[in-house]
Amino acid sequence: MNLRSNELAFERFHPLVLFLYYMTVIFFSMFTTNPILLGISLIGSLSYLLLIAKNIWRVILYYSVIFLVIALTNPLFVHNGETILFFMNDKPVTLEAILYGAVIGLMIVAIVFWFKSYNEVMTSDKFVYLFGNIAPKIALTLSMILRYVPLFKEQIKRINMTQKTLGLYSSDSYTDKLLSGFRVFRSLIGWSLENSVDVARSMRARGYGLKGRTHFSLFTFFIEDSLLLGANLIFMIVIFLMVQMNMVSINYYPFIDTFYFTKQQILLYISTGLFVFLPTFIEMKEQLLWRLLISKI
Repeated sequence: MNLRSNELAFERFHPLVLFLYYMTVIFFSMFTTNPILLGISLIGSLSYLLLIAKNIWRVILYYSVIFLVIALTNPLFVHNGETILFFMNDKPVTLEAILYGAVIGLMIVAIVFWFKSYNEVMTSDKFVYLFGNIAPKIALTLSMILRYVPLFKEQIKRINMTQKTLGLYSSDSYTDKLLSGFRVFRSLIGWSLENSVDVARSMRARGYGLKGRTHFSLFTFFIEDSLLLGANLIFMIVIFLMVQMNMVSINYYPFIDTFYFTKQQILLYISTGLFVFLPTFIEMKEQLLWRLLISKI
């Protein structure tokens, strides 16, 4: 999946605002069991990925399979619930267990999609900018981990291409494939260790983590950042109030709670939709404005 991060409008916001936004929407998706809220979160994350990503359909297909696996395997291990559909190996398969597995699968897929866009919007320099003074070693380690995920994929492709050029994949036997995979893994580990040592030496030579060291940064807090931060705070207040009213989570055992579409719940759904679709709205506005300016040339 090749993302066009150089064309993203949402990543132009201040790193602090972006970090708070993603942490809010990710933690909200992690701790709610309301399928409507999770569906809104999933659609919001997916709509943003469809705007900024190429070849996203393979990723969607892959995680659709994961969703089905989670939804179908949960009733095999959990037999709670009062609505028994059938018996398998003398164990009841209940409707509540299937629906709860579907909700958990929905939650995992939504969080993964949010993290995919997070990895592109919150680059390593932004993460170090936020936490470099507070915890420089942890910030550097986490930024390197996030950075190495896409680098590992590219390096594996390069190693595979190099070994194919050397003729190491000429045999179709499983032994040769296993040995070839071990060579790739060994080369990848060696490359990652050497690269991490080079990065550590480079950062030490630049005085990273020393007391009194100043930081140059191009990040500036604008009015748009204040608006997004205000939207984030309003959403957090709404969620806090709805949690106090027990409207964010739903019980599935021993029976599923009844859905009541009250004014408060409709307000919760609308505010959640507006909040999770903010990156999509911002990106669509930027693309429409760009096309309008191009058409006037």
